[in-house]
Amino acid sequence: MLLLHIFILLGLLLIAGNYLLNLKCFRFPRITSVATPPPRLSVLIPARNEELRLRPCISTLSDSDFPILEILILDDHSTDGTAALVQQRAKGDPRIRLISGQPLPQGWVGKPWACHQLSQEAKGDYLLFVDADTRFSDIAISHAVNIAHMEKADLVSLWPFLEARTWSECLVIPFVHLFILFYLPHWARGPLRCFGAANGQFVLFRRDAYLKIRGHESVRNHMVEDIAIARNMRGSGFKVLNFDATNPGHSIALVRCRMYTCFQDVWQGFTKNLYPSFDGNLAAFLLFQSIQILLFLIPFVLLLTPFRGPWVWVEIAIILALRLSLAHRFRQSYLGVLLHPLGQILVLAIAANSFLQTLRRRLPWKGRHYSHGQSLSSDPRLG
Repeated sequence: MLLLHIFILLGLLLIAGNYLLNLKCFRFPRITSVATPPPRLSVLIPARNEELRLRPCISTLSDSDFPILEILILDDHSTDGTAALVQQRAKGDPRIRLISGQPLPQGWVGKPWACHQLSQEAKGDYLLFVDADTRFSDIAISHAVNIAHMEKADLVSLWPFLEARTWSECLVIPFVHLFILFYLPHWARGPLRCFGAANGQFVLFRRDAYLKIRGHESVRNHMVEDIAIARNMRGSGFKVLNFDATNPGHSIALVRCRMYTCFQDVWQGFTKNLYPSFDGNLAAFLLFQSIQILLFLIPFVLLLTPFRGPWVWVEIAIILALRLSLAHRFRQSYLGVLLHPLGQILVLAIAANSFLQTLRRRLPWKGRHYSHGQSLSSDPRLG
């Protein structure tokens, strides 16, 4: 039992050290160099049944202080009012253009295919891919472009303030930042592909670099295209940077997003992501889940057994301190901190479902089902 506690404590201390190092480089840098003249920027939005979410996204883009060249929105066979909304907004802003999506080819996942079509139409020197549920402050885009210019970066990804309102969001959504900051060493430099990461809610590419890796075509069959393309960029020697857009210390976040609005959406969204993000590497997936269980769940289990002792309280104190720091820094729900064991169990259950649905060749998303990135079935009206 002593060896178990030593292992847990060492693991938690390593994660704490990695987290502190990540916070330093994840911070939004001061802008000391402005691109003059500003580069041509294309904002590209894939949209599939996004009528309700898309309206505030377009509005905040229109209010940006950066001279956006064009705002291209691809309607991916929506059955709601997505296309009509875009056409209406285009009448008041000539930069906005609607693109009708082509049928999904064999071997492609819906979002990479939509992004690929958008990139074929874009004219900008920089390509900014954003999700339809993302909203922006008026300075967010200019800051991102200037950072890319100042840092000579090929990919800049901003991680938004993630809104969480329902109980399932409060329990699960904080694990997005937990995974990205506890386990990945953003401070490490070099072309190590496995350390690449990006957030598809806001990914800014230098066009030349994007084309050199064949853009979204290089991840055409990947369910988690943002992480996959960042890995390809980093593995090819391009400079990939991730920054926090919650804008700590200020009342308004640079970028904000509410990913899901109910338990079903949370369950399906993370089911789509958790196993595919490991590129089909079952050993790595199982190792990661085992680490989560050992470091972030076992101490709470031991608390309910005769094996509890002073070391268990130390381990739980470290876990809660890490979660509190994360919640404070990224404006997360403190309910998720207090109910950490429940959140961890729910995330593990979703991960197991993600693996099982992959085995069943039934990973669900946006009305389609996928097997290793290939569309198996969909409503014929949805392409």
